[in-house]
Amino acid sequence: GEKSRAESAVAKLRTMAREEAGTSYWNLESNTPFYGWGLAGRIETTALAVNAVKRAGEREIGRAGERENAESLVNRGLLFLLRNKDRYGVWLSTHATINVLDTLISLNEGEVAKSGVTGGAEIVVNGKRVSSVAMPPAGQLSDPITVDLSSFLSRGDNRVEIRRSSNAARASAQLVETHYEPWEQGAADRRENFRLRNSSALRLAVNYDKLEAKVGEEIVCNVTAERVGHYGYGMMLAEIGLPPGADVDRESLERAARESSGSLNQYDVLPDRVIVYLWPRAGGLKFSFNFKPRYGVKAQTAPSALYDYYNPEARVVIAPSRVVFK
Repeated sequence: GEKSRAESAVAKLRTMAREEAGTSYWNLESNTPFYGWGLAGRIETTALAVNAVKRAGEREIGRAGERENAESLVNRGLLFLLRNKDRYGVWLSTHATINVLDTLISLNEGEVAKSGVTGGAEIVVNGKRVSSVAMPPAGQLSDPITVDLSSFLSRGDNRVEIRRSSNAARASAQLVETHYEPWEQGAADRRENFRLRNSSALRLAVNYDKLEAKVGEEIVCNVTAERVGHYGYGMMLAEIGLPPGADVDRESLERAARESSGSLNQYDVLPDRVIVYLWPRAGGLKFSFNFKPRYGVKAQTAPSALYDYYNPEARVVIAPSRVVFK
C-alpha cells in the first residue's frame, strides 16, 4: 500500500536494467542472500526484478504509458531467463530456479486459456519439416515433449524452427546438445589448471606421487584448491579423478578434514572420483589422501574438476592421467 515508495523503487529498478541481445537483465556486484553470484546470481536477481516490475505495471504505478514500458521490459527479462535455462531444465542453482519459477507463475496468473487453440507444433530443420507434435491445452500441466533431431543435423550451421499458430497459447522450448572437445596438446602432463571467468578465478592442482605402482602399493594424491578472484563466496566442489579399481583410504580423508579447520567439511567416495565439499580460506586449501590399486591395469584416471556450488559456470578441469599398475 505504500505507493510512493514502491514507485521510487520500481523506477530505480527500470534504470538499472541492462540490455543484451534483445534481452534485459539485472546485474549484481556481490552475492545474493543465498550465496549466488556470477550468472546464477544474475538469474536469481533478474527473476525478482522482473516480478517486481510486472506487479508494478499491473497497478499502473507512475505516469501514463509506464504500464506499456513495464510490459516490454518484463518480456525482455523473461526472454533472458528462458535463454539461460541449463541443460537439466533448471537455472544453475536452487534459489535461482525457485525465483524463476515463481516469476513464471506470476506472469501466467490470471491468463485465460485460449479455448480451442491447442493444435500442434511443426518442427522444421534446415527448411524441411521433420516432425509434428500435439500440444497440451493451455493451463494444463504436462510432461516435456521431446523430439530427437540428431539424425536431421548436418555439418556446419543448422537452422531449427518451431512453427505454431499465431494465436496459440504461450509455450517454451529448449534445445539441448552434447559435444566433445579434444584435450589440449600436453594437457595430460599438466596437473594444474587456472582459469578466469566472470570476475572470479579458480585454481586446481592435483598430483599423484606415482603413476606407476604395484598392486596394493599406497599412492598419495596431493590437492590444492583455491578461489583467487575476489568476487564470489561460498562452497566449492572438487572432483578428484581416480583410476579404475582404486581403494580409497577413508581415514586419510577424515584426517584431511580434521586438519582443514572446517575448510573441508564433507566428502563422497565414488568408483571413479572423490568429491570434496570445500569452504577454502584466503590462500586456498591444500590436502592429501591415499588410495591403493586393487588390480593390475593400464588405464586413465577420471578428469579432475573444481567448480563453484552456487555458480557452476565457474569451473576448471584437469585432464586425466595415464597410470600403470602391475
